[in-house]
Amino acid sequence: MRIAIDTQTMLGKKSGFGFYVKNLVENLKKIDTQNEYFFIDSGKEKDLRTHERIWWDQIGFVNKAKKNRPDIIHKTCFSVPRLGKFKKVVTIHDIIPLIYPENFSRSSRFYFTKLMPWSYKFANYYITVSESAKKDLVEKLGLDSNKIKVIYEAAGDEFKVETNLNKIEQVKKKYKINGDYILTVGTLEPRKNLEFLVDVFADVSKANIEYSILNIKDLKLVIAGKKGWKYENLFSEIKKLNIENKVIFTNYVDEGDLPYLYNGAKLFVFPSVYEGFGLPILEAMKCSVPVISSNSSSLPEVVGDSGILIDPKDKEAWIKNIVDVLKNPEKQILMKADGLKQANKFSWEKCARETLEVYRRVESL
Repeated sequence: MRIAIDTQTMLGKKSGFGFYVKNLVENLKKIDTQNEYFFIDSGKEKDLRTHERIWWDQIGFVNKAKKNRPDIIHKTCFSVPRLGKFKKVVTIHDIIPLIYPENFSRSSRFYFTKLMPWSYKFANYYITVSESAKKDLVEKLGLDSNKIKVIYEAAGDEFKVETNLNKIEQVKKKYKINGDYILTVGTLEPRKNLEFLVDVFADVSKANIEYSILNIKDLKLVIAGKKGWKYENLFSEIKKLNIENKVIFTNYVDEGDLPYLYNGAKLFVFPSVYEGFGLPILEAMKCSVPVISSNSSSLPEVVGDSGILIDPKDKEAWIKNIVDVLKNPEKQILMKADGLKQANKFSWEKCARETLEVYRRVESL
């Protein structure tokens, strides 16, 4: 087979989509020497704007792919091209814009809620990243469940327990972090539920200061991720709560620094209200960090029994569980061990092998 894969999201400052493509490509190269692969991008490092994305998906990628005469193309994110006589596979990570359209601009809403769903009818097969996401695709988009394969993501090999304490401290210093901290990772946007998180953290911090319940002198909240959209209220909330000196925004974290940032954390929290998968949870677990996550969408599939799952709106439960973990070293040890076991159930090699099986299935259609 000759297979053309869209690797556009690997360029520039990668988010979850980019890491998915990077790890998939690397592992396909390792396991498959029989088929011929063509990795295609636009050459533009910056995130594509909506009109650029439409052009790339429907015209730019197709024109580049045609030169290689592929049997199959794999659109690893976003919309499926209408044109082209090759067979088409698409990875649909989630349908967040359809569930939360109010969080997107008018042009983005058109692209994500109209053009993308329309384009899926041109695909021969679908890959998605969780059973929760598959359920959404069937119920909300009416896609044929028999043509959808769930293939889980994984944390990369770079995420591991780090014994180089000096390097951890160097990375903390780079991002202006002192002392102990709770960590969350993700783009700053409404569904990440960060306003709720800072409200929870303010109460945890206040209780720690007034009653010394955690035996931690100066606990910080570190929010690692680039600015997305509609994040202004988050900064206003932090100011209103008077915790500006306790919340640290790293902005985008360099790939090489992220494992050390996880390793330095006392606790990883993920209060997101909706995720197609929730990769940062596995990254934290592989770095042996206790995890507290919301119990929404796909996240129970990722966390399993190895972390604490809580309603993303139950403030008292979040406060109680954060305090309970931080003041209980024995519980931390158990959660770290359970998390490592859970994270090791997922692998990028398995993801690549299952993706290759999809290609073979599509070839025979």
